[in-house]
Amino acid sequence: MALNIKKIDSVSIRVRDLDKATKFYTETLGLPEIFRMDEMNLRGYGVGDNSASINIEPGKASMQLIIQVERVDDARKALEARSVKFDGPTQTIPNIGKAAGFKDPDGNEILLMDYTIEHGEA
Repeated sequence: MALNIKKIDSVSIRVRDLDKATKFYTETLGLPEIFRMDEMNLRGYGVGDNSASINIEPGKASMQLIIQVERVDDARKALEARSVKFDGPTQTIPNIGKAAGFKDPDGNEILLMDYTIEHGEA
C-alpha cells in the first residue's frame, strides 16, 4: 500500500504569545493571513503561492511538519505496516478531512493530513 504523499502542507509553530507572533509573521515577514480558526486558537500565513502555510498556535515553543496525503487512512496503514507507532487515533477535522500524528526517530512531530471532507471525498 502506497503512502501517496502529495506535498508539504504546512509547518505548525507553537508560540508563547499569539498576538506578538501574529505581528511578526504579518508585519515583519509580510506574510498574508490566509486563515484564522478562533475556536482552535490557530492562524495560518501563506507562503509563496499559498499552497503551503506557516501556522501558529499557543503553546510551548515547538514545531510540527504537516504532510498532505491522498488519504490518511491508507497512509496510516502503510506506515503501521512499516512499524510506525502513531500518537493516537486518527482525528476528523470538521469540514476539512482527517489527520494522524507520529514522531520521527528524534521525536519531531509529523502529522499526516488529507482534505477528503473539504473536497467531498469522505
